[in-house]
Amino acid sequence: MDTFRWIAVVVSMILGLGVARLLTGVVAVFRARDRAALDWLPLVWAAAIFIQQIAFWWSLEDAAGRVTTWTLPTFLLLVTLVLALFLAAALVLPANDMAEGDSLRAMFEKDGRFALLALGAFNAVVILANWVIWREDPLSESVRLNVALTVVPVAGFLGSRRIQAIAAVVYIAVAIWGVIELSPAAY
Repeated sequence: MDTFRWIAVVVSMILGLGVARLLTGVVAVFRARDRAALDWLPLVWAAAIFIQQIAFWWSLEDAAGRVTTWTLPTFLLLVTLVLALFLAAALVLPANDMAEGDSLRAMFEKDGRFALLALGAFNAVVILANWVIWREDPLSESVRLNVALTVVPVAGFLGSRRIQAIAAVVYIAVAIWGVIELSPAAY
């Protein structure tokens, strides 16, 4: 097995844990639909995180062909990316079943919105990874896209409920557009 396959195992384990954590949160929210007050906003942010997880997982195959020699800093860069996605996934939705009278909105305001900082951090590190691993030009379309995807969730974290909602819709739209336009269609 080549070096990248070993690296991909570690990265995929962390990504898989993040996806599992996110899906567990979705199931917890679904189960609480009759006893707790639900809110659409954390679910939209969860969808945005899921899109980023899947898109990043898909891009790993491309990294295998672009990096000829893997170094510890390059490996740590990949690990930083998946750890940021894991944190975002772990924070955005409640980890356990919601009790009678719980509010998803209150939970998001208290803890879940910190997922937006992790998502912003992920996209900020993607800018560096695009240069180091994917050899993107610093002024490329993907870098400009990731600057937007860095700023939007941070604005959502800092902003009012209205700003959070606008940021969520903008983030989803830009992320989907980026996946369609910039991801390889096939390997």
